[in-house]
Amino acid sequence: MTLPLTAGVEMHHCPGDPGAPNKVAAALAARFGHKNARIHGPVHFTGESSETDLAPGMDSETFDDLDSRLNAVCRELGLRLWHQLHPSDTVSIHYADLTPGDTYWFLNEAHRFRGFRDLPAGSPTLDFIPDARTLLRDDGFQITASGKWFMDRADRAPAGYWQRTGNQLLPADD
Repeated sequence: MTLPLTAGVEMHHCPGDPGAPNKVAAALAARFGHKNARIHGPVHFTGESSETDLAPGMDSETFDDLDSRLNAVCRELGLRLWHQLHPSDTVSIHYADLTPGDTYWFLNEAHRFRGFRDLPAGSPTLDFIPDARTLLRDDGFQITASGKWFMDRADRAPAGYWQRTGNQLLPADD
């Protein structure tokens, strides 16, 4: 099904999709006049002209307007919004965004994040890295985490992020 949102922007979704309700896509559609839209699973955005780097057929100004409205919807719904164009892109993930149960990748293997523990007072590590903490994983392995964020592939961001992958908006894991 195609929902025309504005000149140069169409949202496409499959009405019979068995996936999770896409609350963000429904709220975004409502901003463009499509009240009470029942949208499940991923949606795809396209424009009316040829391919661009941002989304098929969207010029930069149109894409920026769509992105601004998407940001506003996510703020209203209290959801994290994470942007990337390709699954292999490198993105910054804030340690503060990790919640217990999120997938955390280390040495190309997925693990579940359990939480953080402060390093003991007087730890030599704190002399060199004042903000260091211990990151705890489900398998009992612990590593030192420092800084406010870490870099990883975009498709490895924690569950719960709304993802813009190419021209898709995927529903968050509940």
